[in-house]
Parts: sequence; C-alpha cells; structure tokens
Amino acid sequence: MTRFSLVSLMALVSLSLTCPIAALSADADSTPVPEGPGQGIQFTQMQDINPNASATNRPVKQKWAVVVGIANFAERRLIGDDLVMDKAARKFYDYLVDPKGGRFDKEHVRMLVNTSATRANVLNTLGEKWLGALAGPDDLVVVFIATEAFPMIEGGTYLAAYDASLTNVFGTCFSMQDLMSTLKKNVKTDRIVLVLESKYSGAASLESGAKAIFHGFNIDLEKVIMGKGNIILSSSRPNEETYGDDFSSSLIECLRANDGLVPLSMAFAKAKEMTEYKTSHFSKGGKKQSPVLKSNWTGNDLVIGVPPAEQVSGIPSGVNAFLSAEAHYIKANTAVVNNKMDDAIKEYEEALKIDPTYADVLSDYGTVMGYKGRWDLAADLFRRACEAKPNDALFAYNYALALRKLNQPEEYLKQMSLAYRLNPKDRGVLIALSDASSKMGDTTGSIRYLQEALTLYPENADLHNSMSVALFKAGALPQAIDHARQAVSLNPKLTSARINLGSTLLKDGDLKGAADAYREAANISPSDPEAHFGLSRALEKLGDKPGAKTELSKFIESTSQSDARLQDAKRRLSELSQ
Repeated sequence: MTRFSLVSLMALVSLSLTCPIAALSADADSTPVPEGPGQGIQFTQMQDINPNASATNRPVKQKWAVVVGIANFAERRLIGDDLVMDKAARKFYDYLVDPKGGRFDKEHVRMLVNTSATRANVLNTLGEKWLGALAGPDDLVVVFIATEAFPMIEGGTYLAAYDASLTNVFGTCFSMQDLMSTLKKNVKTDRIVLVLESKYSGAASLESGAKAIFHGFNIDLEKVIMGKGNIILSSSRPNEETYGDDFSSSLIECLRANDGLVPLSMAFAKAKEMTEYKTSHFSKGGKKQSPVLKSNWTGNDLVIGVPPAEQVSGIPSGVNAFLSAEAHYIKANTAVVNNKMDDAIKEYEEALKIDPTYADVLSDYGTVMGYKGRWDLAADLFRRACEAKPNDALFAYNYALALRKLNQPEEYLKQMSLAYRLNPKDRGVLIALSDASSKMGDTTGSIRYLQEALTLYPENADLHNSMSVALFKAGALPQAIDHARQAVSLNPKLTSARINLGSTLLKDGDLKGAADAYREAANISPSDPEAHFGLSRALEKLGDKPGAKTELSKFIESTSQSDARLQDAKRRLSELSQ
C-alpha cells in the first residue's frame, strides 16, 4: 500500500510513492521515541505455505535464496544505535554463496539491503517477479530477513521495509501475513527455510498504541501454522528481546561446520547454545536470548549446504528483463531522493521500455508527474498501474488523487472507495474518505472513518485533531474538546490542535480556557494569523480591549490580503480604538 507521500517532498499533492522518499515525510516533532521495548508483541499467525504438498526424500534440484537486511531506514525514528541488521544480511549472503558453505550460485541469491529493501522490492522478489518465477517443485528456498519488527493494535505483526513510515504502518510495512501469503501464492516448492532476525521497535508505540495490549517481544512460533517440509527459525522466544546479530552470526558459524554439510537441526542446536551464552554474558542487562525453531520437515535432515542435484540453471530471459528494469527503477528512486526529477524520469522511461507493465514504476513515475503539475499524464500512469496490478490499494489511492486534481469528483470517490476496500487500514485513505464525507455534509460518515483510523492509530495527534473538528461540526462539544485536548497532549507543538482547542472552548463558553489555548498557539507560531484572530475574539469577550486590539493588529499584519475577514477585522480594530 502507500509507501510514500509527496507531502514528504513539499506538502504538495499527498500522492504515495513506492520509492524511498519517506525520510522526508517523517514527523520529526512527534513524541520522543521510548528507549527499549515496551510491553511485548505477539505475531500474526503465519499461513500454511503449501498444506497439500508431501515431504519426501527427493533430491534438491536447484537452490534459491532471498536475503533482506535493513539497518538504515527512511523513517529516522526506526534507526537505533545497534546498526547491524544490514551487516547480518551480508554475512548470511557470504555464507550462502561460499563453495564450502551454502553452495548457492550467486545468480540464485538476491540480496536486498537498506535502500534497495523497499516494501515493493521485497514483495516483488519473493513473489512472481523473481522467486516465484524461478523456484520449482523440487527446489530448496531459503529466505533470510533481518529488520525491525513491531505489532499493531489490531493484532498483526509488521516487518519494517526501508520505506516504512510510522504514521502509516498498515500501508508502508509488510505483515507476516503479507510475507507468508506471497510465498504461498507464488513459490512452487514445499521446501522453504525462513530465518527471521527481528528486533522489536519501541518507536512503533508512537503511532500504534501497541504496548497497551501485547506481552512479548518476538515471534511466537507456537502460533505459526506451517505446511509440510517448512522450517522457520526465529532469533528469540516471544517474551525475549533480540540483541543485534548474535543469533545469525552464531548460526552461520555452525552452518559452516564440516564444509557446510552439517544438518540444519544440529547447527541450530549449537547456535542456540552459543546465542544464549553470548547474550546472557554480554548483552545489555545480561538478558538471555533463546532462538526458536519450528519445523514440519519429514524425511532426512535438511542440509542447506548440499550441492544441487542438477547443474545450476540460468536465469530465464523474462526474469532477467525484470532485473534490468528494476535496476533503472532503483536509479530513479535514488534520483527522486536527491530531488533530480528529470534524471528520475529518464530512468522510469528506460524501465518501461523493458517492461511496460511494471506497476511500481508506473505509479512512481505518475507521482513525479504530479510533482511537476502534469496531472493528465499522472492520471494516465496511475490508471496503467491499476490495470497492471488491480489489487494494490496504493495505485487506486494515487489514481484517485490525480482524478481529484483533474476535477473529476465522482471518479475520485470511486477510486478512493476502491482503495478502501483493498486496504481499509490505510491512514491516508481513511482521512481522504472522511474529508469527502464532510464535504458532502455526511458528518456521521466523516466521524466513522476517523474513528476507524483512531482505532488503528490511537496515539496520532493529527487524527485526534481532525476528530475534534468533525465532532465540533456535529455539535458534540464535550467530545470535541476531549479529542482536542488529547491532540495537544500527544503533540504539544501542533499549533492547529491548540487553535482548535481554543475554538471549541470558546464555543463552549470557557473564555479563559480559550484565551490560554490561543495564546499558547501564538507563542508556538507567532506568525500564524489564526492564533491571533482567535485570541483577539476571546480577549474581547473577556473585556480586555487593549489585548484584543493588539492581537487583532497582529492578525491584520500576518494574514493574506485575500483573507475574507480582513476588512471586518480592520473595521473592528477601528471601533475598538475609539
């Protein structure tokens, strides 16, 4: 779903990108990130990858692997002081391609590290574009993922891609369900090893309210539903923390034993002992980390380093075409991050020459066209992205925004409603539908969408502020005041929330409270005309004419000449001066 918003570039179009611009959309003024994990997390049940497959002692024909590691995120709040997850991925890759280690052919291993490990790239690689197109029924697949992980209040657990945004986790991260569904749908083999080195991110509680209901730090493999022949390794028990790459480094060391021909179960048992010793003696606070293995494997023990039974196969031309197009796409992403839009356009066009139906390229190219004000071209590109991948809510959302810019309200609402059906948890979609309902006079619908968003993001100040405004319009002043106060409490620097609090208190007759709220807003943002206008009204009602005159003068100085209130304000200032 939504990976990035062009609000992050210049608050200009609210379009969402798959490419790495999220660093610019991070809310730098939000509540400070808590140190260490809060109360723990519980991971979503993993789906049975291939429940009907039978595990036998068939030889491994070919071997394929995907390695993902992220330590540097576009979302700065996800970057901790323990930057090892990308290094862990590189070490695991080195083991896999070592002729005396994993014995994987380099062309059969894809490594996505940091900026290349966007949500789209990870799911494309695990899906039909790469792994799904290559791995056969008698092959072995190994997936290694090292990144931050956190729960959401609805019960699912999400892994952070490079372009994760804490203000819209459900649209920018991939859940365990996303991961397992992608493998189940696309990968033909029943022999899959999944290694997860996942650190719990306390930063997630800023937006999710997770710490209120979860009671662990890592994946609970007892809750994982598995198919025959699948093995999942987790870096720690569900009630424990994961410390750096202690687990994966120990596992790699043990897998290298006997020239890489050691059974996985034996290597894991030794790696578990090593991890427990290292963490109990050298981790912060001396807390032990115990890795967990769950397996439905039957037959002979799996040896990851076993040579493939067949000669290593080449990569089909179709997959090579995808990789070639993806290389241009990644270059375009880098150009966008560096604000070199013309360079990005050239790379998008080169990618589309190779693959005209590359949906992520089409969508991001459309976003850049929106940035340049070419909404006709943007809409056409988004339409093509929707046709190429009709079940992706991101593309429906972007297409809707372009249609709104082209003044097509009916089609805009149709596409935004489609985006909602595809992903009812996306914050941007919920806000858009709330705004649309409000403009149509449907206050009840507006409040309903905001309530859905707040259920998912209960600690988001902007959402509480928007809810306060909607409730104010509905005449529910006590509830409006309550949400305005929550918004101010969650983000004391949010000027709009203080102004809104002042307006609700003024309407409710609390003149002093209103004046205090407006005054705080004016102190935070001295050039904001709304704060001065509201404060002048509150002070006049309190009988403070000199104060009202001062604030009205500041309003006149700070507001634009097109402000419809300007002439009345000048007239009122003249009356107060008499």
